[in-house]
Formats: sequence, structure tokens, C-alpha cells
Amino acid sequence: MAGQKHWDVASLFWALQDFRVAYVEIRKAPTQREPGRRIKVVGLEDLRKHHVCSECGKRHREGVIQEWDARMWRDCSLGDFETYVEIVPWRVACCGGTRVESFPWEAAGHRMTRRFFERLAALCTRLPVLEVAKMANLSWDTVARVDKHAIELGLGGKEPDLGNLRWIGVDEVSRTGGRDYFTVVTNLETGEVVHIGDGKGKRGFQSFLDRLTKRQRRKIRGTTSDLGYLPLLQKTFPKAVRILDRFHIVKWVNDALNTLRRQEFGAAPKTSGGKVVKAKKWMLLRAREKLEHAHKLLLARLMKLNRRLYRAYLLKEQLRSILHHPWQYLGALRRNLLAWCRAVMYSRLEPLKEVARRIRPYFDAIVAAYQHSIKLGLVEETNGKIVDLRRDAHGYRDREYFKLKIFQRCSLPSNPWAHIVL
Repeated sequence: MAGQKHWDVASLFWALQDFRVAYVEIRKAPTQREPGRRIKVVGLEDLRKHHVCSECGKRHREGVIQEWDARMWRDCSLGDFETYVEIVPWRVACCGGTRVESFPWEAAGHRMTRRFFERLAALCTRLPVLEVAKMANLSWDTVARVDKHAIELGLGGKEPDLGNLRWIGVDEVSRTGGRDYFTVVTNLETGEVVHIGDGKGKRGFQSFLDRLTKRQRRKIRGTTSDLGYLPLLQKTFPKAVRILDRFHIVKWVNDALNTLRRQEFGAAPKTSGGKVVKAKKWMLLRAREKLEHAHKLLLARLMKLNRRLYRAYLLKEQLRSILHHPWQYLGALRRNLLAWCRAVMYSRLEPLKEVARRIRPYFDAIVAAYQHSIKLGLVEETNGKIVDLRRDAHGYRDREYFKLKIFQRCSLPSNPWAHIVL
């Protein structure tokens, strides 16, 4: 009687209601991947008076035949051993044949318990799949399959709804750091990614347009993107406000300044000043207000070495100050942008002239950013999250899995797996 009570307590401890712990054994692992590895096996006895079909979930009072061999499911580890639960299942006559019964504690489609599945899913929200696989002593493919299933459950098996879409941001991100691209559409009011299309440009954006109904297209009030998508957005949403993101403009002028620096000092500068300028490239490109005082003094001395580079740096900082000023009178913003473009065109700095030619036709799209209280930084924030995902995982081989990870990181603020207690 005391032994029976002992096993009943063990069943409660493992949360195995309707099952009795029959034995606990230490065995050698059944696989040859790590010879000599030992595991803990918890043998179960089914106390239920029915059997459940694993395909349709129907209950049956009697089974057809009991399997010869016991089946094992991975469970959360107890002590220093990997732990498995073991039971001999029955087969039931159902769904046009015989089906192996299912158990309430198993994760459907995976040879593991639900709680172990949930803990793997929780770890995958915080760590790369490779690290989780090492911790659990499982293969990468097994953990990735668990993570994909968990994300699909969190999303409800569908992409985010487009019914309340008003302001959208469109940009492209790379799956591999180049060549293979996705077109990402972000809801600028909520910051959530609502669509991921294969490819970039019109090819990547077309799948998003196919999802929109005519009524949903008319509801779009404004869009933001880089120059590559502006003509496409203008054609698709002719009545929507078009905004050119300030981030892209600053990136263009930084690239132009870096191009000029390479032209001036070349790949192997001979003078000591040129070598220092080459090594201190980050000083030229970083925002001046973020530099320490000692770095500002060093930059001032370096700029005396080359007047062309110094003038380009001043024009870059002037444009940044124009774009980041909280303008109340938009006419003054237009005049300052026009004055900056004229100053650049009168200079002999060809890389900066290219920037002026690019932004000159899009003054309206730049000014529109100051007319509407939309957080334009959400698009680049989303891009930063995607880059972090790709870097932490060292790239993704599976395109669909990468999409699911993006939706998990950027569209599931109340991710159920992020709150699992380990």
C-alpha cells in the first residue's frame, strides 16, 4: 500500500493524471550517436477506460490490439539525465483502419511531451536554434521543426489581418546578406509586420497587393519607402500620401562622403594624415552630437588636411540638421532644402551632387513626413530586428522558416511561448 501511494505521488509530481508510474529505470540511450550515454525512463500504466484515436480524436472503449514494443517520448530532464516517458500503446479501429492511440500529455506530431515542447519553444524565442539544440542534445532540424510548429500555433495558422491598415512602410531585407531578398510591409501605426513577399521591387510587392481588396486599397492613407518603391506606390495608391524616409537620405549622403574619402586618399594613402583619415572613417560618418569632445578635436585637425573632404563633411552635417529639425513652417523647410541643393551643385563634389539630384524631385515626399505624426523609424527598427535574427542564427536555409521567425519577432507582441516558466 505504501508503494502504491509512492507511485501515485510520483504521477502527481509529473502531472500525469489518469496514468500511474509503474517504474523508473536508468538505461543506455537507444541511439549510437553517443555510445555509453545513459538516460532515465519513466514507465507509465494507463488507468483510463478509453482509447483516443490519434487522427480524429474520437474515444473508443476498447482497443483492437496492444503494440508489442513500448514507445518513448522525450520529457523535461530530471536530475542529470535526459528523461523519457514510456508506455505500450493500443491500436483502435477508426478512420478506415487501425490507428495508434494518442495520449493527453504528448505533443502531436513530435515524439515529446507537451511541457518539453513548450520549453523548447520558449527557449527558441530567446536563443538561436543551434544553441537550444546543444542544450537539449537534439538535432538542429528537430528543434527547428518544434520552433516552426510553435510559431504557427502562435500566429493561428494565418498571416496578420490587413483590415485596419492605414499607413504602411515598405522596404527590402536580405535573407542571406545579399542576392536573396524579401519585401517587408510594416503597419506604421502598430509597428507590426503584416506581409513578407518573395523578392524585391514589383515582384516582391505584388503578393501584398493580391491580398488587398479594393476597399482595403482605398483605406491606405499614406506610405513610406525608399526611392525604389515610390513610383510603384504612387501608381498603386494614387490618393495616398507618399513619404520619403529621412533615414535613406542620410544614408545616401554618408555613402557619398565615404566615396569622396576613398577618392581623396585612395586604397593605400602615403601620408600619415591620409592613413589616420582612412582609419578614422567612423568619425566622418557618425553623428557629430554623438562624438566625444576629444574625437571632435581630432576630427577638426584631420579635416584641415583636406579642404574638399572638410567641405563635404560640413554639407553632410548641414543636411542632417535640416532633416532632424522640428519644422513648424514647412515653407522654411523647402527653402533650406533648396539652398542646400544649390550649395552642393555649386561645389565640385560630384558624389554629393548625385544626392542633390536624387532628392530634388521629391521635396513633397520629404516635407510630408513633417505633416503627419507617423513614426517613420518603425521601418528601420523592423529591419534591425530582422538583421539581428539573421546574425544570431548565422543565416537561414529555409525561406519559410525565416518568414515565420520574422513574424514571431515583429508581429507577436503577446507571444504565448515567451511567458513559459523554465
